[in-house]
Amino acid sequence: MKYLRLVLLLSAATHGLAFAQDEEQRRAPPTEIPDFSNLDEYIYEPKSTVIIGVRHLSGAKASFSGQGSIGSAEDPGLATGANLTRTYHDGRVNPDTRVAARLDTSGNPIIDPQTGSQVFDPIAADGRTNSWSFSDNAQVTPDGYVAFHTFSADVIDTGSRARASNSTNGLDLSVSRDMGRLFGTRLSWNITAGMSVNDISANTVDQVLATLRTLTDFYSLYGVTPPDAPYTAPSSSTTTVLDASGNAVVNADGSTQTITVDTTVLLGNEPAGRDTSSATNDTNVANRWQLKGAYYTFRAGPTLWVPISSRFRASVSLGAAVIYSGTNYTVTQTLQPDFGAEISDTHTSSAYKLLPGYYADATLQYDLTERAGFYAGAVFQSAGSYTQSITNETANYATKIDLGNQSGLRAGMTIRF
Repeated sequence: MKYLRLVLLLSAATHGLAFAQDEEQRRAPPTEIPDFSNLDEYIYEPKSTVIIGVRHLSGAKASFSGQGSIGSAEDPGLATGANLTRTYHDGRVNPDTRVAARLDTSGNPIIDPQTGSQVFDPIAADGRTNSWSFSDNAQVTPDGYVAFHTFSADVIDTGSRARASNSTNGLDLSVSRDMGRLFGTRLSWNITAGMSVNDISANTVDQVLATLRTLTDFYSLYGVTPPDAPYTAPSSSTTTVLDASGNAVVNADGSTQTITVDTTVLLGNEPAGRDTSSATNDTNVANRWQLKGAYYTFRAGPTLWVPISSRFRASVSLGAAVIYSGTNYTVTQTLQPDFGAEISDTHTSSAYKLLPGYYADATLQYDLTERAGFYAGAVFQSAGSYTQSITNETANYATKIDLGNQSGLRAGMTIRF
């Protein structure tokens, strides 16, 4: 019991002490707010700049050279042999397709019991064909033959054609970092890195020295007057049926009665002779060289800034550059023979090259605000050159692409952050 009284006494004493402390704290003065007025004011100054604009550069220089051959797409076959399929640049000669009705011993047509159609047999060979065509009256010779031709050529030109591609506008994107003032002067300098992309486009057309080869097969008309070109056999025409008085015969429905007449001119079914010839000139063959592609310029280096006024300043930048170029090279050879349409074939190749170089920029910039402005200036860059080739069984062409000593202009806007 005495222990219980002791605990109650201690509890009451503790409670009274806590109450006294709370009362003292309520009477104490309020805590003062710290004074920060003596601290220096902090102002953020942008150190980085994004530059977005257009980079206009003079075009890459290209030179074109090489040789090739243009083969014949037709098959005239051997010089001898009857009733063969022969194709030429200005016509064709096919096997004879003439037939005659098969007759029984009484002279009546024989009918196929399975199809119900009249049976026909090829006629006896007579050295002629009713299946042929030609395209030009000049193919008919004065002595009554029709000349058919195939053409091919070998380009033997050893010259080179130079062509500068057109100037191009490309995207220009770079970033720079302010490195501070230079030796305590008003001048400042940055580290700048950027990239741009521009097109490559160059082409030229020229006559080239070539050896033209002509194969000529002669076919006999057997004294028949040649038809007017273009002509395709077999041929037929429709004529009106006339009575004994020369009047048109009329059908029961009032229409004029007509008949189909075979007008085919027969030709020899194998060459009567063959001739081959060649001539060298620079008038029958023309080449078209085309170069298309694009190149990326990656550059980095220091930039020196010279203030002119509070908003107007100039800069000069110089540094290293690397160019990555990708191009497609195409050569189209075109032969214009003496007869028929022109003959063309095309060869192409692709190439990708990495070239080291350098650049230099001079720029004037006007700052609209502390964070934005506009710029314009001159640019120069130079890298190496590379050779792109087309090499196969019928072509051996090359082009040299020179990306050295290119100049131009740049303009755009800047954003500082």
